[in-house]
Amino acid sequence: MTESGCGPATPTARLRVFPAEALWVSAGTNLGDPIGGVVTCEKGDIYRFDCEAQPLLLRIGEVGTGSTLPIHAGSETGTPGDAFLITDQLTFVAPDGQRANVLVLRPAWGAEVFALPLCPIAPGEDYRLVEVSAPRPDMRLSDISCASIAPGTRITLPGGTARPIERLKPGDLVLTRDRGAQPLRWIGKATFRARGHFAPVVITAGAFGNSGDLVVSQRHRLLLPQPEGPGIPASNRLVPAGQLVDGVSACLTDGGLVEYFSLVFDRHEIVYAEGIPCESRAITAA
Repeated sequence: MTESGCGPATPTARLRVFPAEALWVSAGTNLGDPIGGVVTCEKGDIYRFDCEAQPLLLRIGEVGTGSTLPIHAGSETGTPGDAFLITDQLTFVAPDGQRANVLVLRPAWGAEVFALPLCPIAPGEDYRLVEVSAPRPDMRLSDISCASIAPGTRITLPGGTARPIERLKPGDLVLTRDRGAQPLRWIGKATFRARGHFAPVVITAGAFGNSGDLVVSQRHRLLLPQPEGPGIPASNRLVPAGQLVDGVSACLTDGGLVEYFSLVFDRHEIVYAEGIPCESRAITAA
């Protein structure tokens, strides 16, 4: 999201972080301890997300490099001009086998620890820690934010009716390709300056059978038919929208602000956005 006021704006993103105590060891070697890094964590410990945990808004700059997240005005923790450091990446496995990644953040000015889930984590569920590693040096904000569909996009509901994505709410039933009507568990939302890898892709109406223009992030994947070739049967494949940009049927729109939403279900689902089948997120998926 951009800062308000006159003059050029510095692009920022809105993230939700939790105090370390929100994710604690419910069984294992470090029983009762909050989330930590490679020095303090033990693989095999079971962690639980506090049902009453309240997130803090963190506004950080797109210009952050590597594992540094510069803090911008409007954050509920830290001081503008300071920075958070990503020190560790933890990988958990839920009881159903799905994986969830959490970044460990430490402010440059103190010893506090914060957790940044890279996907929604279900409160009260048990997650087994299976891996502790350093963050990827090439990690970008687009890897952290999961929101990817622009407002106004109509999502198909059971019975064939459609509703703009911004009017959906947790608990609403949405039509999925493989499992019919499924309840929406969570909706992600983020606002970015529409440039670079945050610039949206506009897929014009009718380009892939879509009923209206479809605006999504470059990394959002659409399920599209792949033609039959020599020795290759026809099939469907999830294709990132950025790979479809040709300047005609799919265009990259640079400039201004873009607001993205994401739909989160119990499992990874294929939903219909303007009639095009595209992916959603799973509540415990990485």
